[in-house]
Amino acid sequence: MENSYLFGAMQVFISVADSGSFSESARRLGLSQPSISRQVNKLEEHLGVRLLQRTTRRLSLTEAGQVYYEKAQQIQRDVIEADQSISGFKDTPSGLLRISTPLTWAEILITPYLGEFLQRYPEVKIDIECNNTIQDIIEDRLDLVIRVGELKDSSYIAIPIANVRMVLCATPAYLKKFGTPKTAAELQNHNFICFEDYNQMLLNDGSKTQQVSVAGNISANTVSVMMSALQQHIGISVLPDRLIKELLQTGELVDIMPGTEISAVNLPVNQIFALYSNRKHLPAKVRALLDFLREKWGRDEHSGQRDTTNTPVYSEAD
Repeated sequence: MENSYLFGAMQVFISVADSGSFSESARRLGLSQPSISRQVNKLEEHLGVRLLQRTTRRLSLTEAGQVYYEKAQQIQRDVIEADQSISGFKDTPSGLLRISTPLTWAEILITPYLGEFLQRYPEVKIDIECNNTIQDIIEDRLDLVIRVGELKDSSYIAIPIANVRMVLCATPAYLKKFGTPKTAAELQNHNFICFEDYNQMLLNDGSKTQQVSVAGNISANTVSVMMSALQQHIGISVLPDRLIKELLQTGELVDIMPGTEISAVNLPVNQIFALYSNRKHLPAKVRALLDFLREKWGRDEHSGQRDTTNTPVYSEAD
């Protein structure tokens, strides 16, 4: 089996092992199911062992398949990183830049600056995929993943881009009708628009921290839905300051407790960070975007001070 075909078959095998299905792997790779099956069969013939245990209900790795899967993954990562490392030597950012980011953050904090970025770096093309989950950067061929909160996957390099402050907010119309809560106890008398099932809040006024339970008639897993519900005067919510900056500035939303640190229990949302694969030579196009985003997001809008995250976003030691 030729090396080029072997590497392709290896990629197909990894995809099948990850998805647990020939048909799903075919969909992901844009190939036909017979082609997927044929490549895996040829790979098994080449190796002289069975890699997958096939039943009518599911696919699973054999013992040999598990060993080969782990080695093949590492080989694939090494090959891709070797190819990507070349672009790290370029002085001028160029080529396709594939980014993954949550939808609302893309709409409010990235797309408004795309024109300026592309004017500054005309040889770069951008592909944005809006997704709320941490993806496999290598398998999905992403250059950069932007997320908010706390890093759980340590297999990638993560660098902070900007700080985030959570704001307890509502519309003036809602507050005029139902009153403005001044204490944690008063919050329990209000209708809340919650993110998923996070209904426990922590309030720190600098002298003490209080935990309060809140409830409401709307919960959502996207910030855009919560923002829309807020603007319809349905209730109170807690949202990242950077997403509602303009609404606060125009008075459409009111920061109810500006001197209090607000957070949801077990939902840390205090930083925007970027993830990229663990490699020494970061491509110029990625370095350019990271520096550009830090330039646009690096100033704390409320205090006028620079964020504590404002450190170099890459180094040869990464």
